[in-house]
Amino acid sequence: MPLPSFLSASWRLWLQSLALVCVVGWWMSACTPRDEEITADAGALLRLEADTVLFDTVFTEVGSVTRRLKVYNPNKNAVRISEIKVGGLAGSPFQVFVNGRPGPQLQDVELRGEDSLLVLVKATINPNVQEQPFLVNDSILFLTNGNQQKVKLVAYGQNATYYRQNYLTVPAEVWTSAKAHIIYDSVTVPAGQTLTIQKGSQVHLHRKAKIKVLGTLKVEGEHEKRVVFQQVRLEEQYRNAPGQWQGLEFLAASQGNDLRFVEIKNAVNGVYLKAEANKVPQVTLRNAFLKNMLQNGVQSIGGHVRLENSIIANCAEYAFMGLGGRYEIIFSTVANYANDFVRFMPSISFDGEYVLSVVNSILWGRQEEELQFGALTGTASRTIRNSFLKTKAYQTEFGKDGNQLNVDPQFRDAPKLDFQIIKLSPANAAGTPVPGITTDYENKPRDPQKPDAGALEVDYQ
Repeated sequence: MPLPSFLSASWRLWLQSLALVCVVGWWMSACTPRDEEITADAGALLRLEADTVLFDTVFTEVGSVTRRLKVYNPNKNAVRISEIKVGGLAGSPFQVFVNGRPGPQLQDVELRGEDSLLVLVKATINPNVQEQPFLVNDSILFLTNGNQQKVKLVAYGQNATYYRQNYLTVPAEVWTSAKAHIIYDSVTVPAGQTLTIQKGSQVHLHRKAKIKVLGTLKVEGEHEKRVVFQQVRLEEQYRNAPGQWQGLEFLAASQGNDLRFVEIKNAVNGVYLKAEANKVPQVTLRNAFLKNMLQNGVQSIGGHVRLENSIIANCAEYAFMGLGGRYEIIFSTVANYANDFVRFMPSISFDGEYVLSVVNSILWGRQEEELQFGALTGTASRTIRNSFLKTKAYQTEFGKDGNQLNVDPQFRDAPKLDFQIIKLSPANAAGTPVPGITTDYENKPRDPQKPDAGALEVDYQ
């Protein structure tokens, strides 16, 4: 309809503009996408990815890795989540972040139709007096259109003793299994002093942390209560990841080191020794399992190492490497499959003026050649007997003395680091008695006349 003639031109222009704004506004309202239209329907529930967010053991003061929780809006329309909060609010050990926004309480979070949002959850648990792991829990609460939905938060906290700022042990220091031991940078055992770690103790080390021994380290594990050296993070993705801490380092003056029923894993180098002039470090590893090393299981420059009833596996470089020094490998399995690495080095390597004695052992791996020896010069010598060897280069030298070359020892499941030999294994009864060694890695009795080669006697159970 035309505008009345009595209106001025300016009024006409204003009314036309107003009409245009109204039309545009109506059009925009009518054309809002459905997934952006917020519904107040009480039946418009969220779909939660899980009903529980579970954390593995979380050390007090250390905190956890972040867990992820997806929250879905399965409805065609958008919803307004009036509130997302942790039940215990600021007093909770759990913290949440919603699409990057920190909690513990957020309001009016809009979620488009058939879209999702990401909730990140972290646990930080305060110390208390308990020695054993303890349970902590809370919930994330979602309030949408009058409906409350929740996701449980569960973590196991564990108190610990913490070592910071290059901690120096005191004379005759003893670590018990009452609490875990967390090392932030390094622990040093001074010359002339002894650190004793009792059975069942758990030692966890941060990145770049190590135990440096100038004096003596005594590890008093037992078969059912092994002492474990490993990383701080215990979540699934960290359990077998190499290179998460530096390792155990034994320097020139270190003597009398005896590590029994010990597990050393996920380090750069499991055990490292370095001699200087006429000072030679000495380490005995009994019933030990060294695995998942970024570089070497045992690396020794001029040291003395005795490996007895022990296993070394899954090292990216050498499983056992010696440059000079004196070495005994007895009733042990060095089987470097290195499942997670592309490995170019052999499992075993010795060079310089070394003395090596291998008895009743299995030196094995994926590669065709798992032995590497430097030329015998000066006082260097090597003897291997009643052992299984993976080698092409040394068949003439070691094809005697009860050795079996390139004969599969038939482990139960080597890729999964299960080095138990099966009953039909050629390593069964292939060994020779060694005075003083009457049990195997798992403390099972060895046959007194015809023991098996390797760390593990055949299990007839």
